[in-house]
Order: sequence, then C-alpha cells, then structure tokens
Amino acid sequence: MKKLLSLTLCLALAVAFAAGCKKKEEAPAPAPAEQAAPAPAAAPAQAPMSSAKAPAAPAAPAEKK
Repeated sequence: MKKLLSLTLCLALAVAFAAGCKKKEEAPAPAPAEQAAPAPAAAPAQAPMSSAKAPAAPAAPAEKK
C-alpha cells in the first residue's frame, strides 16, 4: 500500500513538474500601423538608483521661548 501511494505521489509530482516546464506560447505581433504624426521624443534616461542621492533631512524646528 505504501509503495502504491509513494508511486502515485511521485507520478503526480512528475506530471506537475512537466506541466510547469511547458513552453509559453507567444502572442502574434500586431501589424505595424501607419504613423500619421511623428513619434514623440523619448524621455531622458534615468540614472541608476544606486547613484541617486537621498534628499536632505528637513531642519529641526526652532525652540520657542
């Protein structure tokens, strides 16, 4: 009984693994439409996040006397 159960579970695992490896179907590319107006200018490239500097912390409020 244990052998049958473990064989069934192994088979189910193998089928699930094979289903997950299925090749994805690509959607057909849409036909290029004619451009009536020129394309807008591309946005400027952004710097990588690692080179971005954090904004300065706001100054503490002055104490009232």
